[in-house]
Amino acid sequence: MTIATVVMFLGLLGNIAVPLLTRYAIDVGVLGGATETLLYTSLGVLLAGAATTALLHFGKRIRFSVASRAVNDLREDLFRKLIHLGPADIAEASGGRALTRLVSDAVSVRGLTNGGLLELLNQVLVTLAMLITAILIDARTTLLAVIPMVFVIIGNFTVQLRLQKAFAELKGQFTKLLSGVGESLANINVVKSFGRESDASSRLDKVNQDHARRDGRMKRTYSRWEATLNVIGGLPTPIALWAGGQGVLNGTSTVGDLVAVVALVMMFQMSIHMLAMHTNGAFRSVVTAQRLLRIMDAPSVLTAHEGRTDVPSIGAIELRDVTVDLAGRRVLDGVGLRVEPGAVVALKGPTGSGKSTLLHVLARLRDPDGGSVTYDGVDARAYAPESLRRHIVCLPQRQWVFEGTLAENVRFVRPDASDEKVAQAVTAAGLSHLPLDRRFGASTLDLSAGERQRIGLARALLVNPEVLLLDNPTANLDAETEAALLETVLRVRNGRTLIIASQQPAVARYVDRTIGLALPDTPAKALAPLAGAAVPEGGKAS
Repeated sequence: MTIATVVMFLGLLGNIAVPLLTRYAIDVGVLGGATETLLYTSLGVLLAGAATTALLHFGKRIRFSVASRAVNDLREDLFRKLIHLGPADIAEASGGRALTRLVSDAVSVRGLTNGGLLELLNQVLVTLAMLITAILIDARTTLLAVIPMVFVIIGNFTVQLRLQKAFAELKGQFTKLLSGVGESLANINVVKSFGRESDASSRLDKVNQDHARRDGRMKRTYSRWEATLNVIGGLPTPIALWAGGQGVLNGTSTVGDLVAVVALVMMFQMSIHMLAMHTNGAFRSVVTAQRLLRIMDAPSVLTAHEGRTDVPSIGAIELRDVTVDLAGRRVLDGVGLRVEPGAVVALKGPTGSGKSTLLHVLARLRDPDGGSVTYDGVDARAYAPESLRRHIVCLPQRQWVFEGTLAENVRFVRPDASDEKVAQAVTAAGLSHLPLDRRFGASTLDLSAGERQRIGLARALLVNPEVLLLDNPTANLDAETEAALLETVLRVRNGRTLIIASQQPAVARYVDRTIGLALPDTPAKALAPLAGAAVPEGGKAS
């Protein structure tokens, strides 16, 4: 970017050479009758123009290339950050908001990466060079001509500062609009099922109308200021013509001086206009950048770790006085429990009692805010998360099915797995009735809830972890499908530790131990004991 800035600065300086050559051509070539000088200066103007065009073109190519790479890198960094946040930790990480950050906001920041402050500095230096050159030729005419531009510069900064807050609100409204559209389309079946198409459309239309009103109000304000400033900004050229013309008539300057000063003043006006545009873009980019920085600066759900990649075994998992806060609410409070290797455990409790959060802590998908998690006596934070994923896997309640074949969906977790291993995992998970080359669309609807869960199970079997955590795997299944899935899970367990979070009573029949979780405001002693249940140490889990 520095190279591009220097190249473009030289190109912009080349513009100043044209009025100087023109001045020389008029005073010496035309008025002095030097035909040869007139020819050479004319060629000089041509070469200066060509050099300027070439330098600006080359600089822009470099700058655009760097800016594109910067935006792509920004998207990648944002995506990595969003993965480590989770929707409960920051609003911008959920649904359509995250998509807006990755697409619309990342592109908007291009104004900063595509030159940014360097471009502003470039334009300021070139503007000063034009002003100084014009002053050296005719100080009186130049100073009189640029007086109106002082008011234009002050006015531009004033209007930008006034509109920055309005632009921030408009950007937030636009994000709300895009988020609403994205989430409505993602949940279109729910909208249709309840016959709420008209309401969904009206709700989005209301947001759209509000956005349009804000946008129109901001544009009208800017348009009024711009019109006023353009009228004032048009005064320097006639002032330069009048004052410079008086100088020529009085004999204090030449015709070439007049032409050069008028040309430089006009270039100065254009440069001020470009500065206003760059400032406007910078102000808007800063607003967007502040939105992105809220994500980039947000704390990760995983704390720093030693990065050990040698995970000999998970063994016994132990939680000691674990607490987790989500969005200002205590979800897990002083939980302590121990799960021996090879145990089959069920986590029971009402909605909101922290079952899913507890699984995430066990798998180190997030670290607790207080307390500790150990694997065979070793603090979980000692290991690199990527290395743990080969030993402990947490399957979410809803399995992700992306566009591709069944084999590609299963092999996603182990790209190096052979066709034979993939086929074995698919068969073991109870999906032998589906061909491996069966192609699915994104968020496909032609799979049953049970088949989606079995795809997730096939992925886990392909990884072959020592610990398998299932988050409410039978939530949307009928009794027969639920029993078949649980029997499949137990059949392919092969001695691995199995922890199932579920509210379904039938799950208790398949486990060795049941742990009950209470809501945060429910005293532990008020929690009714479950059949075969073991209340976690610490007295209260929430």
